[in-house]
Amino acid sequence: MKYRIFLAIALLILFLFPSPAWAANPSQVVQLQTTKNCQVCDLTGAYLPVSSLDYTYLLAADLSRANLVGASVTFSNLSRANLSGANLSYVNFKHTKMLLTNFTNAIFDKTDLTEADLTSSNISEVQLAKSKLCKTVLSNGLTSNRDC
Repeated sequence: MKYRIFLAIALLILFLFPSPAWAANPSQVVQLQTTKNCQVCDLTGAYLPVSSLDYTYLLAADLSRANLVGASVTFSNLSRANLSGANLSYVNFKHTKMLLTNFTNAIFDKTDLTEADLTSSNISEVQLAKSKLCKTVLSNGLTSNRDC
């Protein structure tokens, strides 16, 4: 009897609180890690903390809700990528192009944007408050040397 009650409660929880339906395409995550080239890839919700993604080409990739905490993404191109809701804390984006990139609700905490190009990207001053800006081209095209 207790088993049936437990099973009924477990099933009820499963149906009332389903897990998110979004997840990165596993083959495209492997492609990114092996070739460092993944254009228009679906990396939604990808778990890539402390990854070495230097010199990657992620043109128009969907990295929404991805976890990149502590990753190194230097000398890369993430132009037109979707990084909305992504956790970008402690990420090293030195010398990275991120033109027309969507950063809506992305988390920036101690993110290094030295010599990064954010021209025409969707990013706010509040998001950049805790980031390192040195020779960084902001979304409005102006260069910030705040932390040089």
